[in-house]
Amino acid sequence: MWNKFGPYSCTLNIDEVEDIEKTWAELAVKINEPVDKVKQGIQLVKDMFIVLDHTRTILITISDGSLPSNVGGGGNVRNILRRVLFILKKNGWWEKLGLEGFLEIFEAHKTDLMGIYGKFKEYKSFGEIIKVEYERWLHTDDVQALNLEKLIKKKGGKLSMDDWIMCMQSWGIAADKISEICKAPIPGNLYYEIATRQERVGKAAETILYSTIHLPETVNLYYADSHALSFSAECLTVFNNVLMKNRRNLVILN
Repeated sequence: MWNKFGPYSCTLNIDEVEDIEKTWAELAVKINEPVDKVKQGIQLVKDMFIVLDHTRTILITISDGSLPSNVGGGGNVRNILRRVLFILKKNGWWEKLGLEGFLEIFEAHKTDLMGIYGKFKEYKSFGEIIKVEYERWLHTDDVQALNLEKLIKKKGGKLSMDDWIMCMQSWGIAADKISEICKAPIPGNLYYEIATRQERVGKAAETILYSTIHLPETVNLYYADSHALSFSAECLTVFNNVLMKNRRNLVILN
């Protein structure tokens, strides 16, 4: 299955196709296999890649100062961690790993990435953060599963994209868990839709305070020599600062 699937895997880039399920079906026709058999045939290895990709992302984001939460970037960290936990449970891998074994994956990532980033600084509470999130996930799943079942009944067994995203972001239920309870596949463009919505919310409308169209483009000396600490320049004009009661203190250099 993998020999047949491999050459066509690049056609499944979610940001390049309009209908991911249609693309799966077309791929299955090309390799002359039923679409369900294709998905099942690659699922186990796909899950392994998800675990490794997501744990690496969690390591980097938490090491950079982000923490799992219900909003913004922290919400992304929590969602992908819970997705990993669900996949580990689903495949019986958590029982083999346990928390200590799970944390060893992060240590392996540090070793793997050392050639790029150097030695990671000690993060004493990292293991505790993962442990707390795991315990919260266990509790959340039990409580929110009941809410999800009520929602599914109210919606006649079919959840909209808004429902999926609400369950994930407001109730903290992993997409795989939602899929298991509602007995429906995860929408192929779910994570892409979440990212797109967050991007729209995160970007405020640009406000142009000053017109510089009449001025020549500034020469970015930094790109020529990033170590230079001094330079000579000509003052082209000075603007009144509208954010500081029109104080004349915005100097434009060439």
